[in-house]
Amino acid sequence: MRCKHGIAALVGLGFAGFAGMAEAGLRVCNKTGLLQSVAIGYKGDTDWTSEGWWNIGPGDCATLVTGDLTKRYYYYYAESEGREFQSQNYEFCTRDEEFTIVGDTDCEARGFDVERFREVDTGETAVDFTLSLVANGLPQPAGGAEDTPTAIGPGGGGGSQDTSLAPEQTPVTVRPEDLESGLPAGGNGEPISVRALFQGCELEDGKPYCGFHAQGQKLRAYYSGPTPEGLMFALETMELNTPVRLQADRVETRGLHSAVVLREVVADPAGDSAAALRRAMQGDWVSDRDARIGFTIRGSELYTRYNGEFRGTRFLRIAETCDAARGKGPVLLQTRLSTRQQACYVIDRMTEGVMELTEPVGGIALRYVAKR
Repeated sequence: MRCKHGIAALVGLGFAGFAGMAEAGLRVCNKTGLLQSVAIGYKGDTDWTSEGWWNIGPGDCATLVTGDLTKRYYYYYAESEGREFQSQNYEFCTRDEEFTIVGDTDCEARGFDVERFREVDTGETAVDFTLSLVANGLPQPAGGAEDTPTAIGPGGGGGSQDTSLAPEQTPVTVRPEDLESGLPAGGNGEPISVRALFQGCELEDGKPYCGFHAQGQKLRAYYSGPTPEGLMFALETMELNTPVRLQADRVETRGLHSAVVLREVVADPAGDSAAALRRAMQGDWVSDRDARIGFTIRGSELYTRYNGEFRGTRFLRIAETCDAARGKGPVLLQTRLSTRQQACYVIDRMTEGVMELTEPVGGIALRYVAKR
């Protein structure tokens, strides 16, 4: 029997997905040492649907979706006593009792609660997937497919520029000594020293790593080594978007991604002059002209969606200007992973709830509002 327990949600959830399990479907395994109550959300035949609750004891697993998976993206929420769930901005309806609720809007008006879920990317071809709830991890959305020609990124908005957000430094809670490896320079590849933004720790294709964005690339340090395990665990507690200075060895580069071995990570709270703009951009956005066009910004990555379906991932950078902007700025630079083509948008207005950008060449102006 599914039933909700407790009033506090889980903190420090991590996930690990494994394809090729003997039993097809979506499974959740509890490795936290605490009883977890789990609910899921997905795109149903007619509308978004949420279901709950599965009570999963420590060390146990439960199958939430049976049979071969027919969807790539699912969403989940988990609760346990005395913990806070690290959610994303994917809202679904829930209630205390066992439920299957069709529709993710007007929850309170229909007598339901509203909870924020996290996204799970099962991959393009997976028929089964296991999600492991672990303590002290940082679950993040996987990158997913490349951009398609119909994926629409941010456009702009005209009018006077309003980007004067209050400056704020990203808090740093990691001890400096925990971010030192003691590894010699060049011992594992080409030595590099770069300024970067922390993108969090996630799992893709069964391989967990912590990522950074620097100079238009995503740098990945994998848990499998030789970066010391203690340094990787320390990174899990670092805030998203924390500016850092990296000393690393570049092992290999493929496209816009590089595998690195970390030698030292030095947090630099004042190292991001665009921190206030970046902070205001985080979250879910929807076009005020066409509600089917939307995207999510998380860290230095943008996930495009059309009519609720994921379309692709783009890398983002905030710069003073670009050639097409002819000195206007600040600008938002987007890079498509599939083609490596870069687009530039002038930031006309950026508040906590409104984003207005202009494509400088064609003068196209679009306005986006935060999805609450």
